Amino acid sequence: MKLNPAFIANKLINNLGIEDTSSINIADLITLHDGIVKEVDLVNCDGRLVMKNGRSIVSVDSKIEYPQRKRYVLAHELGHIIMHGDKEASFTDDDTTLDGYKKGPQEKEANDFAAALLMPEELFRASCFKQKFSPDLIRNLAEKFNTSLTSIVYRFIDLGNHPIAAFYSKGSKIQYWKKSTDMRYWVPDKNKLDVPSDSVANEYYVYNRIYPRGDSAQEIVKSTWFDLGKYDEDSPMYEFCVVTPRYDSVLSVIWEK
Repeated sequence: MKLNPAFIANKLINNLGIEDTSSINIADLITLHDGIVKEVDLVNCDGRLVMKNGRSIVSVDSKIEYPQRKRYVLAHELGHIIMHGDKEASFTDDDTTLDGYKKGPQEKEANDFAAALLMPEELFRASCFKQKFSPDLIRNLAEKFNTSLTSIVYRFIDLGNHPIAAFYSKGSKIQYWKKSTDMRYWVPDKNKLDVPSDSVANEYYVYNRIYPRGDSAQEIVKSTWFDLGKYDEDSPMYEFCVVTPRYDSVLSVIWEK
């Protein structure tokens, strides 16, 4: 039977009478589901989960700098506990599972659960309504929902009010991309290729450049990330980079006005 992570997350919210999802203590929810949460020094991963005999131990990396990122990691592991806790299992979660480009069905289910728990669809759509897209909108949504910038970007692709695309790279190699359904531009097969030489992401990998908040929307052209059609103009677009130095990774958010 196929699971419906959003339905399961919404049922949990309703059963507990939660009105403000940004204030949910995810560690308490894990405890409620017979789990223990520990902060430890993990190597090459953000979270680890071990389940046996109906009990769970969740370890989250103490080196994660931002509480919002830890919160998303815990929500992801809670999804595993609730949806996949009927058998002995262990999960080790890093940027490949938490940021959405490792495509195993259980990892996708855990990410979908975390998104629905932390960023409920109706509230997220209402928060985007009539808002002009910008890096500050992503930051404001992350603050409102108390979750990571990366999770907001992917939720915005699915539910937001303005077409955007996101390209995730690691060590200057493109790993994964995703775009809004109403962004019609063609993305060439870029996976495992270097980021474009004229991209903002490349400025980070070559020069270690991270733009300050006020300059984080950098102008590029359409051909930087997209193929041009026969009649397409190489018109201006914008790139905003979410940089994670500990993974040597960049999430490039692309849009046009």
